[in-house]
This record gives sequence, C-alpha cells and structure tokens, in this order.
Amino acid sequence: MGREMRVTSRTGLRAALGMLVLVGGLALSPPARAYTYTNPLYGTSATFPARAFPIIVPATPEGQVWRSEEGAELVVYAIENPEWSSPRELVRWRKGLDRVTYQRTGRNWAVVSGYLPDGRIFYERYIFRGKLTHSVSVRYPEALRDPYDGMLKSITESLRGPAR
Repeated sequence: MGREMRVTSRTGLRAALGMLVLVGGLALSPPARAYTYTNPLYGTSATFPARAFPIIVPATPEGQVWRSEEGAELVVYAIENPEWSSPRELVRWRKGLDRVTYQRTGRNWAVVSGYLPDGRIFYERYIFRGKLTHSVSVRYPEALRDPYDGMLKSITESLRGPAR
C-alpha cells in the first residue's frame, strides 16, 4: 500500500502517451486503428489512422479518397505514364498548380508541400516505379495543422507501389 506506480518500460510509456487527446477530441495515438489501403489495379498502398479520415469517397480505378468532417482529406493513387518523367519535372508541374513551400527530390521520389488555392495545406509524396507514379496526398485546413502535421511522416513513409 502507498506504492507509486511508475512508467518504466517503452510499452508503459506508449500506453501513458496513448491517453493524450489531441485537438477537438481527435485521438490519433493508440488505440487509433491503422488501416492499409491497396489499390487493386496498380498495387499502390498506404497506411493511415482510420479515425482521422472516416468518410470514404467512392473509388476510381486510379485510387481512393478519404475525408474528415473537419475538412481533412487523404488521397492514395497511381498514374500510368504521367506527363512528367522525373521527380524534378513533377515538382515543376506541382508549382504550376499550387503554392509550393517545400520540395525535395531523389532519384525515384519527390515530396512536395504547400498551400492549395482553397487555403488548405497539402503534403504529398510520390514514388516512381517504371511507368507508374504512386502518390499519397494529405490535405487539411490550417486549423488542423497540429494533429495532421503529426501524422504526415508515418502516412507518407508507408507509401508503396510496384513497377509496371
């Protein structure tokens, strides 16, 4: 009796942190269920917290869109033979559409972020595989920056896709 309970393990620390609730009651730490989507046509896949994007929009052959009631959106898709043939060309193309504030490219990937014409923040990762470009795009209002910025790394780094 009278003993203190201490968090001494990583599992215990994760459980303690999982009790935290982020903006607007959106709990994104465990026990938020992760969902992995895989496009049946191109094999593009990404994993994300299902509670953050609960509204499913009808799929197209290229991919799928999920939304939140607060205005966030997640898009996972692939394009075959796009109008750009390299990550640098893709970045130039994106700059013609939106206000790009961040960009990075590698031999077969690109990351682009900034603001859409409607004022929402966007963060997109692209991977180039043969004739396919796979992408995951997260878009959200400025008011949701804190919870959604915290999800970007895990969502965008989960992007996978085969070559064709």
